[in-house]
Amino acid sequence: MDKRRMLYISPFWPVKSGVSEYSEILIWGLKKYFDITLFIDNYLIENREISKVFPIVHKSDMSERDFKKYDILIYNFGNNPEAHEYMYDVFLNHPGFIVLHDLSLYYLTIGYYQKKGMLYQKIYELEGADGITKVKESLNNAPGTDLLQQKDLASSLLLNNEILPLAKGIFVHSNYTKNQVIQLFPDSNVSVINLVNCVPAQVKKSNYDLRKQFNVKSNEFIVGSIGFIAPSKQCECCCHAIKKYNLMSSQKVHYIMIGEGNYIDHLLDDHIHKTGFLSNMDFFKAISECDFIFNLRYPYHGESSATLLQCMILKKFCIVTNIGWFGELPSDAVLKVSADIDSAELSSIIEKVICSPEDVQPIIERAYEYAANECSVETVALQIKNSIGE
Repeated sequence: MDKRRMLYISPFWPVKSGVSEYSEILIWGLKKYFDITLFIDNYLIENREISKVFPIVHKSDMSERDFKKYDILIYNFGNNPEAHEYMYDVFLNHPGFIVLHDLSLYYLTIGYYQKKGMLYQKIYELEGADGITKVKESLNNAPGTDLLQQKDLASSLLLNNEILPLAKGIFVHSNYTKNQVIQLFPDSNVSVINLVNCVPAQVKKSNYDLRKQFNVKSNEFIVGSIGFIAPSKQCECCCHAIKKYNLMSSQKVHYIMIGEGNYIDHLLDDHIHKTGFLSNMDFFKAISECDFIFNLRYPYHGESSATLLQCMILKKFCIVTNIGWFGELPSDAVLKVSADIDSAELSSIIEKVICSPEDVQPIIERAYEYAANECSVETVALQIKNSIGE
């Protein structure tokens, strides 16, 4: 039987987005079940192997009639306007299935309608007078007029109510997000699929040396956190926990934030560092040099973490916040801490982890098993295929 034709709509590298990485893995699993064409904005995909195997169409080359060639349209919606706004109007005209990477589409919607010159009109249309009031209050309390810079609005104005009700089906990565979507849109067809493990089968060798870069001695531990350095990742609490631990211990711990962002620069010292942006091969090398990982989240907005799965597949012990997607991970695969944890509690946990390697190893092995098997591209592609149906 011929495979059904799927138009797969997503950013790909060189577009800087976790969704680009996600899609570059997922399409290989979906290829088993569907005849896939990739729909992208007007750029060239960086990965030559993808360009060799998959037909690619650009938005500028696609006519309205062309969409009728496909049995299934599947959109990857995230909250980054630079990566996703090209698909916004396409979806409104040609709704399909959605892989929802962020519950809030605030930044995407603001970015899209800002460029169209109808921003406040659309906010009023979607959120009414209450939405306009929230915007005014935010602008009164923060400098500037660019709504993309009003971070507090992203959780109070989700702005997903133009897109999500039109979807033929919505794929999410946690029961937490599924319940949120159904609460907002009770008639939605929502399926939970596992997040795809995005570690490539082969990672190019890197000469990046985390210990040399930050003068970490051979007997000292490295605790890492991954991705953009932001308040929601509780990096400040992590910094203070490391400082507390190092005051008590002769065997020092280095906290290295593998990513960019300036929010905790005032806390950097001889044992607290940040790498800045790294290439993919340097990124994986840096993770491999960490002894264990912090991946804390609060406040939480329904996100999941592909980088956490990458750490699990690289056999790193991971400490996460017991909330949302993170709280739904197997309890024997990560160490879960409360959202209101303070630096003293976190410092005590660091000590226990360092002093009890025999307790840590089984958790590392279970984490690897979960990421490698339950989050494999084959498993997730089959989940999508079964949810879409015949």
